Amino acid sequence: MSLLSFFGLKRPSYDRPRLTLPDILHRTVVSGLAALTVYGMFLGYMVHRETLAKGRGTCIGLYGVPRSTLV
Repeated sequence: MSLLSFFGLKRPSYDRPRLTLPDILHRTVVSGLAALTVYGMFLGYMVHRETLAKGRGTCIGLYGVPRSTLV
């Protein structure tokens, strides 16, 4: 293995199969679902944090700004 191929600057000399339309659609769906999962986890954390703050009586809004200043 040469140093160029180790750093990815020289491609190996083999033929790769072309990407088909179902491959591209599958990758799009999988990456979209992964992004949706991360977004859902973020929203779940924010709702949990706000619920705990309401229970303590110190409700803070988004980015730590008190809700009274936003309204």
